[in-house]
Amino acid sequence: MEIRTPIIAILVSIILLVIYLRRNLSQLISARVFFIFLVSVFFNNLCEILECAAFLLIGEKDNAASIRGVTQILYVGSLLFCTFIMCIYVYTKTTLKRTLSNKMVVITGLPVIFAVITSIILGIKAGINSYGYYYNYGPAAQVCYMVGFIYIFLSLLRVIVLRGRIPKESFFAIFFGLIIWTVLSLYQFIDRGMQVSAIAMMLMALILFLSMENPREYFERSIEGIRNRDAFEMALFEKIGLKKDFFVVSVIFTGKTAVMSNSERSEMTDLMKIVGKISESYVGAPAYLFNWNTLCSIVRNPEKVETFMNIVNNLKDNEGKNYRLTFSILELPKYAKEVDKALQILTYVSGEYAYTQSTPNLVIDQSVVDKMTYRNSIEDVVRTAVKEKAFEVYYQPILCVADGSFSSAEALVRLKRPDTENYISPEDFIPIAEKCGLIQEIDDLVFEKVCSFIAKENLSSYGIRTIEVNLSGNEVVDEQTHTRLINKMNKYHIPPKFINFEITETSYINNDEVFKENVARLRESGSTISMDDFGSGYSNLLEILKMDYALVKMDKEFVWNCLDKDKPENMRMMDYTINFLKDFGLHILAEGVETLEQAKILIDKGVEYLQGFYYSRPIPEDEYIDFLKSQKGLFAKGEQN
Repeated sequence: MEIRTPIIAILVSIILLVIYLRRNLSQLISARVFFIFLVSVFFNNLCEILECAAFLLIGEKDNAASIRGVTQILYVGSLLFCTFIMCIYVYTKTTLKRTLSNKMVVITGLPVIFAVITSIILGIKAGINSYGYYYNYGPAAQVCYMVGFIYIFLSLLRVIVLRGRIPKESFFAIFFGLIIWTVLSLYQFIDRGMQVSAIAMMLMALILFLSMENPREYFERSIEGIRNRDAFEMALFEKIGLKKDFFVVSVIFTGKTAVMSNSERSEMTDLMKIVGKISESYVGAPAYLFNWNTLCSIVRNPEKVETFMNIVNNLKDNEGKNYRLTFSILELPKYAKEVDKALQILTYVSGEYAYTQSTPNLVIDQSVVDKMTYRNSIEDVVRTAVKEKAFEVYYQPILCVADGSFSSAEALVRLKRPDTENYISPEDFIPIAEKCGLIQEIDDLVFEKVCSFIAKENLSSYGIRTIEVNLSGNEVVDEQTHTRLINKMNKYHIPPKFINFEITETSYINNDEVFKENVARLRESGSTISMDDFGSGYSNLLEILKMDYALVKMDKEFVWNCLDKDKPENMRMMDYTINFLKDFGLHILAEGVETLEQAKILIDKGVEYLQGFYYSRPIPEDEYIDFLKSQKGLFAKGEQN
């Protein structure tokens, strides 16, 4: 026996334990098993030092044999316990359930109990090799070493067979650690007296610590005390595997986009630290950064959920300045039995859903899950449609009041579900396309179809002077937009003046310089620019002042509210808007015209262009051509009075 090796090993073990305990112990079962492994390695090193001391220092005193026997059993027993714990650790890393039953632990630990009892009954003999080192031998020692080898071999076999269940880096870490342990253990068994098992376990602990189990890797570096998403997903995996009811509570910081100033980012970070401390102190659960704007905690006790909610609600009134704190509750596994499904729900709620809700507290129930499922199904359809270029373009005629002709039309994108004849509303799929970064591809596909249709049908021969094409807020801040659009018009020999681009405000335009450059280049080429959906969303008077539009389209909801017979005072807003726009030199189009009465009022007010179901719904290409061949004039259906 050689005492220097276990002394070095125990010093390393102490360092690892101190580093590990400086951070809060993870809730993960595998992390807790690893901590037990670190403690057991430390105890084994200590027992080995005591064993060496018993043989080297005590000499031949009266009670020397019994003291040596006790230290031998402690050393061998603790060594076996380390191999047993490593076997359990490998199991927690490779099992799909990520759980650990008491029954499984007891069954796996039976060989350790058998080997220790054998050692106590038979005793472990000690000899001296040619170098003068003491070593353990005898039947009991053979049994113990054999049990230890079995544990290491089974761990190695399991990690190889089930390597697909763990990340590649984790597989190599465990694999090479076990190989090193096996080689050094065999060396110790063959070259008796060289106690290198301490080095083997120290290296195993170091490899796992540096590659997988360093607590620092599971904490956000920029937010003190907050764990990261990787840690959350692993914790969620284990909790769902237990098949017991629990709650994921989320605090969502809404009211801002992902583009934030330094002061806003600092404020949100400070708020997240406060929420994290609340979660630790009052709920007893760590907080995880799930999304950039969302903290999640895993809680089992419903009463603690309510306590957490009340504290956060109070925090909203006293701490939040630029952020609205939304508290959400998801019960699992009631609404999601798989981790992926739970993550989908949490992503949907912390993203799109939370921004559409006004209530400060959200309980995620089946209706929310159904909305998410519907939303995801639309995303699938959109992605497939982009890939297969399956979008259709419909045209809605626009009446020119001055001459009573339908000399223009708006091109509108339509998307049909592949399994039915039903169409998905643009109000549903356009926002999703924007969120997924697909809106530019859709705009390009639509514009290509529009240019092809204009050229193929020679629309100018029907008296058409302008086709209006929507341009999303996302596209107008792309530096290459004007080049792509002009190139497409040149490809189909479409005069730029034939195209009027409508700037839709479904996405907030946050790059005015690029926006202005695109508009200027398109206007220089001969195209005109109009503001769509005036009176809703981000469209407002300030935007009109900032940009030189040729035409403003009043949103149908705005028109209907102004023409509401039950609220005659709203008509003043219509008068004010029309007068302001005309004084500013802008042309005006009213959307949503559905009755003759609405048309006459708008015309009397000075609106120059009318669009709506009263004249025509959006119609496919062939029906639009038929419509042009039989234009109905200023007042449809022969109603001239």
